[in-house]
Amino acid sequence: MDHAEIVVGRGEQSDHVLIQVHGRMHPGSTDLWDGNWLVSPIQVRVGGFTARIDAGLRADELRDFRVALERVYAEVSGRATLSSMEHWIELTAECHPTGSLSISGTVADDPAMWNTLNFVIEGLDQTDIPPLVEALVAVEERFPVVGRE
Repeated sequence: MDHAEIVVGRGEQSDHVLIQVHGRMHPGSTDLWDGNWLVSPIQVRVGGFTARIDAGLRADELRDFRVALERVYAEVSGRATLSSMEHWIELTAECHPTGSLSISGTVADDPAMWNTLNFVIEGLDQTDIPPLVEALVAVEERFPVVGRE
């Protein structure tokens, strides 16, 4: 596999969001703004819907999502949100006191046009957080945040 994958959900046979990170959009750039854009298409399969979006996410957005997920997992409560600067995806993982995990989100096929798909992924719990965190760490190791914040 020449790319890293982040799966939100329990795999490709159930409702899920798959983010593939293929590389940096501007490979030679080391500044905060251009250097952190990642070629990261998103696939969504929820209910009877499937979508594929040729998105660009930022390394710092994925890192911030990972940090928030680690906090949610440690506290078994709270929310972690992946929010794309260009509105490709808004994804929220909310852990309830019972340990159940709700995933809700929106993806846009072209942020300038505002065609969106709103979705919910059910049937998850806090044990689904560590594999998601591990996938995000693997992306960070391959494509660390560059530049000064």
